[in-house]
Amino acid sequence: MKEMSNHRSHWKTILIIVTALIGGFLLSFLGFSILTSGFPWLVQLVMILPFMLLSYGILHWSKGAIGVCAFIGIGAAPLGLLIMQFRDTNGSHLMPILIVTGWLIGICAGCYWGRLSRKSSVNSSKDVVSS
Repeated sequence: MKEMSNHRSHWKTILIIVTALIGGFLLSFLGFSILTSGFPWLVQLVMILPFMLLSYGILHWSKGAIGVCAFIGIGAAPLGLLIMQFRDTNGSHLMPILIVTGWLIGICAGCYWGRLSRKSSVNSSKDVVSS
């Protein structure tokens, strides 16, 4: 019975990792689509929010395993590297690099937010148990 439970936990971990990889790739594909459709650079920085929400959800679903959030960045890496090859209207690579860095900041912020919410829920449950 213990072996079956352990086997199920491996499948859940694999599912979480695959979801993080696919989610990171799909969000980077959305960012690439926004870039190629001609939206202003500042509007594209709004893509920080979906990356933050995805990493928060993945961290919450994986019960606080912070390493799983790295798979979001790995999923976003192929198109992120491609986006950094583009140039803005001034001929600089600065804005594409800032956009991809914004995605990474969103991933880190979502992990931090998830970590804080898990700590606060543990502290509030300790308060309830102790009273």
